Amino acid sequence: MLLLIVGAICAPAYFFSRRNGEETKWFLVAALPSIILWIGLTGSGYGAQSLSNLIEVIWLMIATVILSYLKVFIIDRKANKPKQSTYTMIALLAIGAFLLRTFMPVLPE
Repeated sequence: MLLLIVGAICAPAYFFSRRNGEETKWFLVAALPSIILWIGLTGSGYGAQSLSNLIEVIWLMIATVILSYLKVFIIDRKANKPKQSTYTMIALLAIGAFLLRTFMPVLPE
């Protein structure tokens, strides 16, 4: 459900970017690889194990929205390579998921 909400929030930026150049459809589901990585790391027991660490998913979703709009309205205007910057954004989100699992402390429930 959160992915649908984030996709809906990022849709205006996607359509703006699509209008100005070629954009990949991965833009709308940019958070998906980072969430899958987060689930895999959590399932394997990596990082602090606590149900309250689900807040990490919310942080990833917020980061997706912020990075999406920064990408479209700042980075793409200077670099003019929307597909490449989308893939870079997805990689940054995956790195963020890994770092969250690595450094997030155990939160009290």
